Amino acid sequence: MDGDHGRIDIRSAAVCAIAPVDVGLLSAGSGVKVRREWRAKTEQKSEACVHIRHFISSLPPDNPAHLGRSVRGHWSVENRNHHKRDDSVWQEDRHRHRRPRVAQNLALTRNALLAIIPFDEKSNLPSLIAHYQQNPKLAINLILNARPQI
Repeated sequence: MDGDHGRIDIRSAAVCAIAPVDVGLLSAGSGVKVRREWRAKTEQKSEACVHIRHFISSLPPDNPAHLGRSVRGHWSVENRNHHKRDDSVWQEDRHRHRRPRVAQNLALTRNALLAIIPFDEKSNLPSLIAHYQQNPKLAINLILNARPQI
């Protein structure tokens, strides 16, 4: 149970063993079903919202708690990364490229830029992109002298 962000979250996970041939993935070892129920703290009689997600993992099914934490950890990383990609001028989710190579090249370019752009608490991606658009020499210098932030 989690009580952050003005809501009460209740999560549960069910795990089952799967064979790679069952799902067509070479490394598949377990299936995970995560149920998340939440309601607002401020509204005592608010209706609960429920999401159910399914995951396939290469981890063995013998430690369900670890698999549940892994799924949660995956989403925290995914959300931080997705926020930078989609809530910026890139609007990555809105792009629908017809040619797969174009989409792959754009993703690689964005990955490289996210690795070299210096982030801190005071700056966000849209303001940094605007800064480098207005100062192309700084952008080129950043690319040529960058040490990726991994």
